[in-house]
Amino acid sequence: MSAPTETTFPAALAALARRFPDQEAVVAPEGRMTFAEFTRRCEELASAFAAAGLRPGDRVGILLPNGLRWLVTMIGAQRAGLVAVPINTWYRSAELAHLLGTAQLRLVVTEEKVFGKDMLAELAAAGYDEVFATGARTDGYLGALLWPAAEQLPPGIENGPAPAQGAGPEDIAMILYTSGSTALPKAVPLEHGKLLRNGHAMGTRMRVGPGDRLWFAMPLFFGYGACNALPVALSHGITLCIEEKVEGDASLAFIERERCTVSYGLATAVRALLAAPSFGTRDISSLRTGPVGFNSEDKRLAIEGLGITEACSAFGLTESYGFVTMTDAHDPLEVKLHTQGTCLPTQHIRIVDKTGAVCAPGASGEIEVRGCVIDGYLGHVEPGDTHSADGWFRTGDLGSIDADGRLAFGGRWKEMLKIKGINVSPLEIEGILGEHAEVDQAYVIGLSTSDGDQEMACVVVPDERRVADEAGLAHRLREYIRDRAASYKVPARVVVMGSHSVPQTHTGKVSKLKLREMLEAAE
Repeated sequence: MSAPTETTFPAALAALARRFPDQEAVVAPEGRMTFAEFTRRCEELASAFAAAGLRPGDRVGILLPNGLRWLVTMIGAQRAGLVAVPINTWYRSAELAHLLGTAQLRLVVTEEKVFGKDMLAELAAAGYDEVFATGARTDGYLGALLWPAAEQLPPGIENGPAPAQGAGPEDIAMILYTSGSTALPKAVPLEHGKLLRNGHAMGTRMRVGPGDRLWFAMPLFFGYGACNALPVALSHGITLCIEEKVEGDASLAFIERERCTVSYGLATAVRALLAAPSFGTRDISSLRTGPVGFNSEDKRLAIEGLGITEACSAFGLTESYGFVTMTDAHDPLEVKLHTQGTCLPTQHIRIVDKTGAVCAPGASGEIEVRGCVIDGYLGHVEPGDTHSADGWFRTGDLGSIDADGRLAFGGRWKEMLKIKGINVSPLEIEGILGEHAEVDQAYVIGLSTSDGDQEMACVVVPDERRVADEAGLAHRLREYIRDRAASYKVPARVVVMGSHSVPQTHTGKVSKLKLREMLEAAE
């Protein structure tokens, strides 16, 4: 599909409604919508927002599970010239207070209970106990607008004239909050034009287009959904097939029934599908392409295990509007397994050493990016903390670029271990262990020692098809690494753990922070 000329989400959706009015746009827990119906509902909600007194630039929170309502709120708000602010549905009152305060929300669209949690009670505990009522007030925080799942639009709202198209390509489309595992989440402002340009570039690498059907069951409120899967779909005319969460057997049945062709599942989602009792009996052969994980074992599971033969390896972050580099859907398997591909035409990338000098091809250093990248976070983060002196965004990630321009990801800078005064990358050791026949998953972390140094610990989840005593497996794995790497790279501790015991973040990623806390508490 040629690059779209539309530069905002609402304009892109309206163009799809003109071109494919009767094509399914969304399949979700609340039902189905064509592109024409999707556009109409967004127009109606935009009119209601304007009638409620919201004006271009005001911010609206989305506190809903994945589904039709989430998407209509997002694009309906933008159609009225508003800024959408997706909210983590796992947040409790203290986290909600931080977000609502820093985002300066005028309205929160939600329902009484989300995943069994009383949202009105949580908002009240956060200091925001108002419930929206038409005409009650026109300034400040207007309250929580309740939208039950059975309703096409929130009940009790008033329609008004369709607002003028208020947003432009350089206006903020949404504000996403980073996961903030070790600090308060940062607010990431994302512009309409950059979202669509990078979304089109990402979809082009995956070779998707009208008729493709994208499976998505991770939370939409994080970057993987809001600023990756969604702009890819809008810029290529793809049907979004959305579940509220990943559930092995149910998800396999959903993929089979909807004939999904694009997989947007993180490594934990891939493993959940492969471990489901019905795997092998469901026909998921329609799956063809989609992004896959960082390490070679996770990529191999998606490509060979799920049969996603045109999958794309990638590197990116919320601050870069999704991906920065990607392999092509038709690249050789070895390129996909061992690199994150080349730079997208919307992006630039370089590797720098600790002095800021650009590294030679093949040398490792920090990854810096420029192009479709944020200028800075909202709030009080100083530019020097996020950008180099010459304007490149500092990712805090390690990597190298080969002579062909392909990126090899080396892990997070802050996760680098200092073992006996020598830097060790956890990703390197995890890669070695991932090749062992008895290992299903491996996670390397650093534990503080009494002398101020670090010791390396490794948590492994054994292949469930092999039965072995834990002590014997730990010993074999340490010897396996010793035969393949320098002695200082051999973990001091190897802990064998069941897959259900490995803690995860709210986004479905393994939480190394919680793993570290578990091991330190067990000492």
